[in-house]
Amino acid sequence: MENRSSGCDEKSTKVVFACSGAADVGELTDLVARKLQKKGNAQMKCLAFVGAGITDMIDSVRGAKILVIDGCPKDCGKLVMCKNEISDFTHLRLTELGYAKGKTPADTHNVDAVYEVACTLL
Repeated sequence: MENRSSGCDEKSTKVVFACSGAADVGELTDLVARKLQKKGNAQMKCLAFVGAGITDMIDSVRGAKILVIDGCPKDCGKLVMCKNEISDFTHLRLTELGYAKGKTPADTHNVDAVYEVACTLL
């Protein structure tokens, strides 16, 4: 079996975190973050390591250009960052773009549209 590194603790110059919540807008944040990584715009990192307070992993994103994408006004991603004293980041909330929780399919059209906005923020 091949041993693959997740890349979570690797230094990156541009990083994206997604709330990846259970609602459709949360799923959309996740798919956009994955597309940003796949296209080479930013490295997607796991919001859970920030929430868990894993210091060496948190330190690996300090100094990077960080984009946090939240699906709804609960701003879970933003709150996790702030509670762990990461304040230098750009925040994108999908509901501010007109996407509605429970009414936004995580389809190609919506992924592409949010991806275009996210690219302008990195």
